Amino acid sequence: MYASHGIVTIITNTTGLDDPATRGNKLLAAIKLLKDENAGTSSPLAGKLSGRYGTSGYSMGGGGTTMASVTDPTLKTSIGLAAWGGTGRGVKVPTLLLCGSSDTVAACSMSQPVYTSIEEPTPKMMIVIPGASHFNWFGPADAGGGVSGQYALAFQKVYLEGDERWKPLLLSKPSSGTVTTNIK
Repeated sequence: MYASHGIVTIITNTTGLDDPATRGNKLLAAIKLLKDENAGTSSPLAGKLSGRYGTSGYSMGGGGTTMASVTDPTLKTSIGLAAWGGTGRGVKVPTLLLCGSSDTVAACSMSQPVYTSIEEPTPKMMIVIPGASHFNWFGPADAGGGVSGQYALAFQKVYLEGDERWKPLLLSKPSSGTVTTNIK
């Protein structure tokens, strides 16, 4: 979905043994790879990337995005889908957390303390999607009938690309669910 909107996307390999910190490190390693490819002369990506980087992850990867944000505050975005674990302490990167009200693996009660501990004035948003379980996040139209994809894309457009035209969508009330945010 991101790629169809001009956002270069890379997916990391994980194992069932990776914890959020390990996944955060893998996200940062993937970004380093993209930066190296952009700086190289023989890469098909040489000189073609904008220099704006963000992370997004699901489950433990969602927790890992916040940990990557602490390690690399130059990131432009952090988006956690059904985030398991993670941290808000020390996060200075705009952060979106999406959780499902029916998730028994990474309940919204895991995202809430992360959201709460992200200090002002860092832009932050948490969306609770009614009825979404831990396994509703695999396509942009899945969790919440597209709510997760809609808000994740708008968040990337506003904070990764700096395109304020998406902000009204980002600030609109979702068709279902609740939003907690400091974004104005």
